[in-house]
Amino acid sequence: MSAPRIGILTDGPSHLPDSVREAGGEPVPFSPPPERPVGGVALAREWVADAAQVACVHGNFDALLVAAETPECLAGFVISALRLNLPAVAVPDPFSRFSAALSGLGLAPLAANPAEVVVGLAKSDGPHARGLIGEFSLANALRVGVSAGGGMEGIIHLSAIAREAESTGFPNMIRVLAPETTILAEPGSEWFTEHGTSGLIAYLGDAIHDAPTVEGQLLETLPPAPPDPPPIKSRLTLVRGRASGAEALCRSCGEAEISGEVRFFRSEKPAVRALEEGRVAPGSLLVVGGSGPRGGPGLLRLNRVANVLEQEGWTEEFPVLTDGLAPDGAGGTWISLFTPETTEGGILSRLRDGDPLRIDLEEGRLRAGIPAEEISKRTARRIPGRGGAGYAVRYARSALPALEGAGFE
Repeated sequence: MSAPRIGILTDGPSHLPDSVREAGGEPVPFSPPPERPVGGVALAREWVADAAQVACVHGNFDALLVAAETPECLAGFVISALRLNLPAVAVPDPFSRFSAALSGLGLAPLAANPAEVVVGLAKSDGPHARGLIGEFSLANALRVGVSAGGGMEGIIHLSAIAREAESTGFPNMIRVLAPETTILAEPGSEWFTEHGTSGLIAYLGDAIHDAPTVEGQLLETLPPAPPDPPPIKSRLTLVRGRASGAEALCRSCGEAEISGEVRFFRSEKPAVRALEEGRVAPGSLLVVGGSGPRGGPGLLRLNRVANVLEQEGWTEEFPVLTDGLAPDGAGGTWISLFTPETTEGGILSRLRDGDPLRIDLEEGRLRAGIPAEEISKRTARRIPGRGGAGYAVRYARSALPALEGAGFE
């Protein structure tokens, strides 16, 4: 019997071809083109998914092994594996929140050698990627991802994976499970380094479903539950505007309420400039528009705002409200993924400098300190997208909201 052909999807140099060869497979490496459309993480994910699918569709592969340094690239590879519906294994990364979520999803092995697992799946013809992803495994992935640090970006990529797998209930799953899941231990912490993703899943205990994985049934692969991790104060909360229908995800450090006067910026660049020049009073609530799925385009990660706040020691001084994305690990309070985004109108595009805004994290409510009638009379600032050409323009015209995965409609 000839060696099974294993498509290796990576975003850089890798030792995986040698590992696959040693495990008895024939490795066929692929990396996405370095030239990508300019935009955010969801746009990059969709581009990688399409590029990998096109490259692999005639590869006559028996299985796929995927690894990437960035969540958007790894999620794109997973989506391409779903489209091709081959057996697929994700290489675990002990320093990645999203990799932890993929272990909960059943695609990344907890203990076994990924190369040996993927070659074994190729020889036995299963299980295929679509056969592993269902309501139970998605709930596991969401709980594990949030428990490993609450990365909002990982939640968006999981939502896109769920949509590709034709699971329509994941956005509502986010609304229920994310706020009730405790952030336990982040990758890189002493507890996580000692116990790993398998220890984290074991600690979650009865909250985890016994779903199938690339290694077999999940609960059969877990070690005994480890001791309690040190407490972490930050948490995720879903906040909504009762009248407007707006919603966003907030990561905070235990506050019951966030309030301040709005300083509105049409994009990240003027917000950074105003902070650097000292033109924003401490205690202001930074509102950064133009960064959502369509406006970004592709859901921009506000790295520059986070960097300025951290460098100046202002992470506790300026809460940030945005239709874009908070960087994983950013300090302070971030209310991200605001929907509807500014390019779509809605309350975010009607806020003005000086408006009082209060976010009640106990009730999960977004409250503007001005009458709803006044807000409704204001002209929405419909911030145009950033232009571009080809793929980015097509994406910006049809991108879904963030909690629906921010993929193509």
